This record gives sequence, C-alpha cells and structure tokens, in this order.
Amino acid sequence: MRRADEAFKEGDYPEAVFHAQQAVEKAVKAMIEAEREYVMNHGPALASQFSRLFIEELGEDLDTVVESLGWFMEYYTRSRYPFIMRGEVISPERYIDEFTADEALKRCRRVVSIAEEYLRAKGLLR
Repeated sequence: MRRADEAFKEGDYPEAVFHAQQAVEKAVKAMIEAEREYVMNHGPALASQFSRLFIEELGEDLDTVVESLGWFMEYYTRSRYPFIMRGEVISPERYIDEFTADEALKRCRRVVSIAEEYLRAKGLLR
C-alpha cells in the first residue's frame, strides 16, 4: 500500500492503481491462506474462493472485499499496459486519472484494514 500512496503523491496514477490492486490481492490471499487453503488464482476465481470461505463470517465486509476485487479487475491490465482502441494506442496515463487512483487507494485501505482485523483476530498479526 505504501508504494500505491507514493505513486499517487508523485502523480503516477496508473502505478498507484496497480500497486493498490496488488495490495488488495495479497490481503485477500493472506485471509484465504489463514483458513489453510492454497491460493493460486486471481480475478473471478479469487473472488469466488474468498466468497465461499467467508460468506458466513464477514457480513458486509464480504461485499466490500468482493466488490473491490471486481472493481480492480477492470483496472489491473489497463494500469500496466497500453491498449488499442479504434486503431489508436492508448497509454495507461490517458485512461487512469487522479479520481480513479483515489478510488483505488480508498478501496485498498478498506480491504487491507478488513484483512488486518481478521488476521489479528486469528492471532496471525500483532
């Protein structure tokens, strides 16, 4: 999350989104692995695995995490790689702006907070 914050402060919004997405994914995977399940996926499969494990336990936090995983799916590739639209190469800087990066950081902070709270309750974080 620190790298996402640093990139945002520097105005590198695509990089901020990328690092926020990575932090969210790692937080979610840590929660899954705390349940003694092996994780080797991302995207929809990760959200499904997470939902299956935590549907009874997390309440509204489950919705927050799953919704954020879905939100980041759209931006993961676009924050890292140019893409072609109507024959024109579009760089990440043209697609991801300050508003999008700010939203990514807010989502990241919330998901990481949920994961930290959960891992503390399990005795895995101090």
